[in-house]
Amino acid sequence: MRPSLFVLLAALVAACGPDLELQSEIRRVRVLAIRAEPAELVLDPNAPTLPGPMTFDALAVAADARPVTVSYALCRFTGNPYDGRCPGDNGVPLPEGVLSLQDPNVQAVLSEALQAANPGGGPVDPNDPALLAALQEGIPLFVGYEATDGTGTPEGTERGVRRVTLRAAAAPNQNPEMADVLWEGAPLVGPLPVGTEVTFRPVLAEGSAEVYEAEDGPRTEQVFYSWFATGDGEVKEFRSIESVDDKPGDPTSKYETPAAPQRVTFWVVARDGRGGVGWLSRTVDVGP
Repeated sequence: MRPSLFVLLAALVAACGPDLELQSEIRRVRVLAIRAEPAELVLDPNAPTLPGPMTFDALAVAADARPVTVSYALCRFTGNPYDGRCPGDNGVPLPEGVLSLQDPNVQAVLSEALQAANPGGGPVDPNDPALLAALQEGIPLFVGYEATDGTGTPEGTERGVRRVTLRAAAAPNQNPEMADVLWEGAPLVGPLPVGTEVTFRPVLAEGSAEVYEAEDGPRTEQVFYSWFATGDGEVKEFRSIESVDDKPGDPTSKYETPAAPQRVTFWVVARDGRGGVGWLSRTVDVGP
């Protein structure tokens, strides 16, 4: 017998109930952000040597603060980076999260990327105007990651892909830097009151919102934030954004503190919309 529409709707409502994990909650192993340093892989046309290595660092967390290890691989262009085989047989391992252009295997993947961006489909010609235009625009590279707490359970593992840019430029984009998180105008140190809605404001380090050249002229990065928390409270605004130039925004986020005393860890991740990432964490007590 086929289930009735009422039964299907009831099941859907149940799936959307209080047990549904919110993006801001930490109930399992989560990779909240991956920062590349530098924020993009830049080929300087006037530099006599290849750029230095790019290093990846993950904000990987677990609900009970147990350690999480992360491995990385540069995904090949001969397959789909999102098919779950990178890291794996579709990726070049990046030991300790370091992408080095001195590595022949990395060079082979970069050659694949340039070939994929070559509109003519023939051999890569570094003087091809179309390829140079693609490099100035930025060619995407894909880095797969696997985070695990060693338990071997589905809740103890996360796999995903981080996109980075290969670009021809004199200098790379810089990662934004978080300076502080404020509560009532002061650094967030706690204790926070129980069962109360509070408002947090992120503070960027000076110069974190860079000015860059867009198609319609100079623009300032509009940094946006993602908010996360452990414990039984609730993040009301998972995302917030800075106002900049003629673009409105509100960087603050409201949080409903737990009804009972407990220790809570907050993370706020800043992204500049051009591949730059930074973050900050604070652990505070709720209640006496």
